[in-house]
Amino acid sequence: MLNAKQRQFLKAEAHTLKPVVHIGKAGVTPSLAAELDVMLDSLELVKIKINPNSFEDKETAIAALCAKVEGLEHVWTVGHTMLFFRPSRTKETQYPLPVKA
Repeated sequence: MLNAKQRQFLKAEAHTLKPVVHIGKAGVTPSLAAELDVMLDSLELVKIKINPNSFEDKETAIAALCAKVEGLEHVWTVGHTMLFFRPSRTKETQYPLPVKA
């Protein structure tokens, strides 16, 4: 679980990132979750955008992604863009989080 200081740090780091995953009409599929799992080992911090034509709302998509991708943390949501974080399992993290207070 991330605290407020860690969320603020990750939001600042993600400011220049572009969404790398788009959720469309099909919603959160098992293949989308599997691809995100692979991506997180190299990127760690990803923005995901829900397309306007999607039948899934933000809360449902967040819950589905967190349930299907082990260790995924929802950081922030604004509009149709969500930010997720999971430290890499194969290498040292690019985003050393501030120590929990």
